[in-house]
Amino acid sequence: MTPRPTGPATTGWALALLLVAAVPLAASFTTPVVLALVLGALLAPVGIVALGRWLRVPPWGVASGGLSLVLGVALAFARAEPAPAGPASEGTWRAGPGGSLVAPLADAVARLLTAPRPAPLELALPVLLLCALVSLGVALALARGSAARLAPLVGAAVIYGAGQLLSAGAADGGVVATACVVVAAAGWVVLDGGAVGRSSTAVRLGEAPRRARVAWTVRGLAGLVSVLVVGAGAVVVASAVDGRPFEPRELVAPPQVPADLANPMAELARWQAEPDLVLLTVAGEHPGYLSWVTLPDFDGAGWGASLDLRPVGSVVEPALAPGRDRGAMDVTVELVGLAGSASPPGPWLPSAGQVTETDLTGALVDADSGVLMLPVGQDGRLPDGLTYRVRSEVDQPDAVRAARAGVPAGDEVDRYLALPRFPAEMREYAQAVVEGASSRVDQATLIAQEVRGERELATDAIGGSSYVRLREFLFADRGEGGQVGTSEQFAASFAVLARAVGLPSRLVVGFALDEPGTGSPVTVRGQDARVWAEVYLAGTGWVRFDPAPDAATASGLRDEPEEQDVSDAEPEPEGLPEAPPPGADDDPVASDAVPDGVDRGGVVVAVLLALAGAAGVVLVGLVAARGLRRRRLRAAGAVGAWQLVADSLVLRRGRPAPAATVHAEAHEVADLVRASDRGTARGVDHEAAGLALAAEAEAFGPPVEVATSDGTWDAARRVERGLRRGAPRGRRLGWWIDPRPLRRR
Repeated sequence: MTPRPTGPATTGWALALLLVAAVPLAASFTTPVVLALVLGALLAPVGIVALGRWLRVPPWGVASGGLSLVLGVALAFARAEPAPAGPASEGTWRAGPGGSLVAPLADAVARLLTAPRPAPLELALPVLLLCALVSLGVALALARGSAARLAPLVGAAVIYGAGQLLSAGAADGGVVATACVVVAAAGWVVLDGGAVGRSSTAVRLGEAPRRARVAWTVRGLAGLVSVLVVGAGAVVVASAVDGRPFEPRELVAPPQVPADLANPMAELARWQAEPDLVLLTVAGEHPGYLSWVTLPDFDGAGWGASLDLRPVGSVVEPALAPGRDRGAMDVTVELVGLAGSASPPGPWLPSAGQVTETDLTGALVDADSGVLMLPVGQDGRLPDGLTYRVRSEVDQPDAVRAARAGVPAGDEVDRYLALPRFPAEMREYAQAVVEGASSRVDQATLIAQEVRGERELATDAIGGSSYVRLREFLFADRGEGGQVGTSEQFAASFAVLARAVGLPSRLVVGFALDEPGTGSPVTVRGQDARVWAEVYLAGTGWVRFDPAPDAATASGLRDEPEEQDVSDAEPEPEGLPEAPPPGADDDPVASDAVPDGVDRGGVVVAVLLALAGAAGVVLVGLVAARGLRRRRLRAAGAVGAWQLVADSLVLRRGRPAPAATVHAEAHEVADLVRASDRGTARGVDHEAAGLALAAEAEAFGPPVEVATSDGTWDAARRVERGLRRGAPRGRRLGWWIDPRPLRRR
């Protein structure tokens, strides 16, 4: 069929479909104004193509000119933004022939993927460029006419998919997808000339007289059913898929922490030497402590942090999943001794848990450790009087769940188990301490109790957390510098011993606030600064352990857990893995946690249900269509009654020869009934012949008003029953849903 040129209606339908598909894209930004910009990006290429056709420019000229204009405008806006500093801007590809041309657009995409979600409006350039390019392709396809039905659907799929990727699937739960299916189906059915047709035919023998009307065609009905089935199936299958969604933002390297930052552990001794020094004030809901710097990396000589920082609000999942029991915190912090000219150098900001929101412009956060920082000036210090508000989520480990929890395995755990050149005597000591433990949390508790023991906490003790200092602290006599240490030695000893038995651990430098707060301001002084350790348990998250003698409790577990569904807890491990032998490489402990993923059984069931539902819809549709046809034929008098006989003949033996007369068909009906049931053959023979004569007289006789005759219709139904009675079993079962009569005029 020769493609017809598309008109304004088809173009409007295509734009509407693209705009609906762009709703998830707009939801990824802070303001709905971006939807108006998207509409402009969709309309501009359509106007360019329309202008080119009006000026009779060749299609290749319109395509090249439109593409050049769209890319030129995008590059002009992209070049107005400064190139990002750091390793991302030092690639050799930028010096290539097309590097300087493509680099601004690549930088715009990188800025969008490293921005918080929802992103600010000024980062919408990549989204607008994508919409403009898709709209240009759709407009060119509509101008050709050959892909008028397919091109808008493909373009909508591209835009919708981009929106879901940008939001990691959170922008739409199925409403926009359903709207896209509805709009696409409406365009295919209403605007496509092959989907519906207008019939205006004269009365013919064998056909019921009908008024001129718009009717569905088989192609249109099939297309509509296909779109609805595919759309419903996609929604059902998507809802059956669980696990972590794909996050394209993880493909972009975040800014790195400068290498010359001071070690925060060095400030601990200074603060403890000035116990009354006011460091900060805290107001709001807090968990009873604030973290300053988390130190997950240990090299045998000390603790450090290699952090990947992103803007606060960026949706980046930590390498180790948070615990299932979490609490929301909202605190306002005013820095006193931590800011200004007398403050320690460094950009660190006190916070709690995993930071989700702050009112500090330019603040960065590390997803794995929760460390919050603010880039500082040349003096390396935070501004004097800095006040900020921070919202976060904190693991609130439950004792029942922790007792059932194991530890995960994998590369993401290795940094929390690393013990390079670990002394054999310390490994043997750790194994002896946890002997007889029944669970992972019991191991950690026994280690904390052993480290606390009869040892003494002294703020003026020798600092450090190297193997040499820890062996001295654990094994030497008091007169030789042992058995006495700061909170650093207590926490570091616990952490390395925990790693020796396969417990992922890290150190945290922070501030103790005694009890969890609900709003009253709290003044934090130098004496409140301390170091504690944290152990990771699958399904429980990071559990605080403070083995120092002055700590109220060695464990951060809730002693009285709330009632919970036991089936929701982690399965109890069948046995605890043995600690690595002396001198062996560090092996992660076998995981008790099952990684999230796709529920294959659920997907199969969902697909089967979708197919069954689609089959049911088709069957119901066929039965309804056949019923409407019979109703119309009954109202058509003798011609309609004969049409019912002709339909039955088609169902019995197939379509008759085109040149067959009604009398020949009547004889054929009698022969078929006689072959299957001689008892009723004579009556059917007379009724079929009488119906043929009546239909012929009504069709070719003088114009008369068609009157419905129940006798004529009853005779046609008896003929139908006779034909159906002699049909094979398969045809009898499918008699009322066979679509072949629907193809007859």
